[in-house]
Amino acid sequence: MEANGLTFHVSEYGERGRPAIILLHGFPECGYSWRYQAPFLAGQGYHVLVPDLRGYGYSDAPKEPMAYRQSELVKDVIGILDAFGAGQAVVIGHDWGCALAWQVAREYPQRVRAVVGLSVPYPGIGPRRPTEQMRQAFGERFFYQLYFQQPQIPEQELEADVRDFLRRMYHALSGPGMREKHRAAKPVTGFLDILQPPQGPQPSWMTESDLDVYVERFENSGLTGPINWYRAMDASWEEQHADGRQRIQPTALFIGGEEDPVIQFAAKALERMPSQMDDLTEVIILDGIGHWIQMEAPDQVNQHLKTFLDGLAS
Repeated sequence: MEANGLTFHVSEYGERGRPAIILLHGFPECGYSWRYQAPFLAGQGYHVLVPDLRGYGYSDAPKEPMAYRQSELVKDVIGILDAFGAGQAVVIGHDWGCALAWQVAREYPQRVRAVVGLSVPYPGIGPRRPTEQMRQAFGERFFYQLYFQQPQIPEQELEADVRDFLRRMYHALSGPGMREKHRAAKPVTGFLDILQPPQGPQPSWMTESDLDVYVERFENSGLTGPINWYRAMDASWEEQHADGRQRIQPTALFIGGEEDPVIQFAAKALERMPSQMDDLTEVIILDGIGHWIQMEAPDQVNQHLKTFLDGLAS
């Protein structure tokens, strides 16, 4: 379907005309990452939209980094809702999709019935460009988001063996992977140096057949589009800083994993988040769960979503 001048691959669950939910995935994911939530939410009586976001899977992937500013990504989400006749929706996002969900709620509160963030606390609009803050925090140490600012080099590393990259990524940031406390055996020069490969079989939440889906999607799209989300961070900050809007007005829920490195890195943002929102109902941290929260703990996430949505209905 068409939205904001691009073609998007959108999976649809439930009946049109029901209350709408849109599920926004993160990096390196695609709409398939919501395979445990979409049918469940449709069964609760919702019309669920699950796009491959700009740059991913079967959706269009512009090459220019500035095409991935958050302002454009927000327009994508609103355009998808428009295309399906959804005047309002509950917006649920994970990782980069969580950051995007916060921005949709910030810019279009009248279109957002409620917002749920998984893994990435809402920090408000920071005082400096993201890359400046990262350089101050990490100095000369390797940090992948700064590494991703380079043209072509990250793509060359990660596209050389997409399956190996994804296998490492999904393991390293999971609960078990984080508990291994991996340390690189050599100086870190690339992203794969900090991603420990799994030693055993694929976990139940990411089987070989699941991994096949992701590999096929990324071999189709490449990684330039997904990495461009990072390359546009500073430009997105400049736009957000200029518009002056800070607070999240719609009713909100946040769910994170205890072992998620994002939660550990963003501890100050997590602490500050309630002061940036008008109606943050709850902050839930799941014991032992890593970054891939909606896949690692699907039953817990689904139950928390149901409780939140039932509360909205009542």
